[in-house]
Amino acid sequence: MEQKTSNAIHSAKTNFGKKGWAVIIFTFVIYLVTAQALDSLNVSVTAFSSAFGWDSNTMLSFAGIGGFLGIVIAVIFGQVIQKTNVKTPTVIGMFILAALWFFNGQATTLVMYGIALILIIAFSNTVNLISTQQIMSNYFPKKKGLALGFATMGMNISSAFIVPVFQILLGVSISAPFITMSGVMIVLALVAIFWFKSYPEQMGAYPDNEPTAEIDKDKNIAAISEYKSSFTVGKLFKTGQFWLISLIFGLLFMGLIATMIQMVPRLMSIGFSIEEGILWLTVASVVGIPASYLWGLLDQKIGTKKAVNFHCVHWVIAALLSVAGQSTGDAALSMVSVVIFACALGGLSNLMPSMIIQVFGRYDFAAANKVVVPVVIGLRTAMLLIIPVILASTGADAMLGWRNVFILVTILCVIALILSFFLSNKTIGKVDINE
Repeated sequence: MEQKTSNAIHSAKTNFGKKGWAVIIFTFVIYLVTAQALDSLNVSVTAFSSAFGWDSNTMLSFAGIGGFLGIVIAVIFGQVIQKTNVKTPTVIGMFILAALWFFNGQATTLVMYGIALILIIAFSNTVNLISTQQIMSNYFPKKKGLALGFATMGMNISSAFIVPVFQILLGVSISAPFITMSGVMIVLALVAIFWFKSYPEQMGAYPDNEPTAEIDKDKNIAAISEYKSSFTVGKLFKTGQFWLISLIFGLLFMGLIATMIQMVPRLMSIGFSIEEGILWLTVASVVGIPASYLWGLLDQKIGTKKAVNFHCVHWVIAALLSVAGQSTGDAALSMVSVVIFACALGGLSNLMPSMIIQVFGRYDFAAANKVVVPVVIGLRTAMLLIIPVILASTGADAMLGWRNVFILVTILCVIALILSFFLSNKTIGKVDINE
């Protein structure tokens, strides 16, 4: 009898409705294509470097510049979304990315390549963190854990399948994968224009697919559009939970950058071939796909704070394994660490917006998210600048260089773990119109 009750509750939580599932799939695709901006560097940097003789470290530094520019764009996007809606700036961002991907594929000089990559990273970061999280907050304020668990699978699939596809298309021509990405962004933008709505009420649905969760749809839309959040930037800076969320996820995203952006070259430093590196990136990411759902399920069952606590422990273990693998050159240890890191990927993108929704609620989410995201982008972008310095300090010994990188990652993850115990599940923002 208890089992039947548990199953019934779980079924209710995953009953997103047809329109809800469609929005989850739409967001899943957004995660997939925007994550590709960083994932593709595993193979595209080598391709351009071989074709034109450009320095790979210089090419990677453009990603760092793009990350910092993304802070400014994220602030602008967040402000526009809070004052208008999530649809319009997202569509604009997709069309801009379509043009940038095409331009990147045509680059024949380092300046052209740098400009394209800087802007692609900046806009991809923004759409990946601002647009997706706002969509999930609007549609699933209570079922956020499971909904994000499904949507963020797109991050792992980007690493698992899109990177190998990118490599195959590079074999056709250096511009082929970039033209393909441009076409995908155009299609996604058109879908957003003609089908997607900023709020479930505008689609004739309810948040969380629960008719009793809110009042009349028309009144609810009016309430959302007219709502003015009391969480100004100044108030957020005085709010402890804001800083805890920003720092915890900023530090973990620094670990993500160290892990994913150059995973293939890192594996090559301990004796893997480029083909083996791509294979293990794919294998690890495939394993990480169901992990996205499991992190969402954990979030839903034990609460977001406890899920974040476990997530930080997961990161510490993965970082320690990476240090051990890089120190000994042990392929097995390195492969295990890669798999564990891949499992963490979906959880990171899942738990960050979930924690923001948990603390600030559906109505104040936009006000908080527009400030949290730039802080997180700033921290993770700093890692793009730190990694080359650490690698350069060890000269030609890439194996030692990456070991030092992961010693730093371990320290950052331990700090994040300590901070995570001070998080709260208490909602301090506005959850629904009846409050």
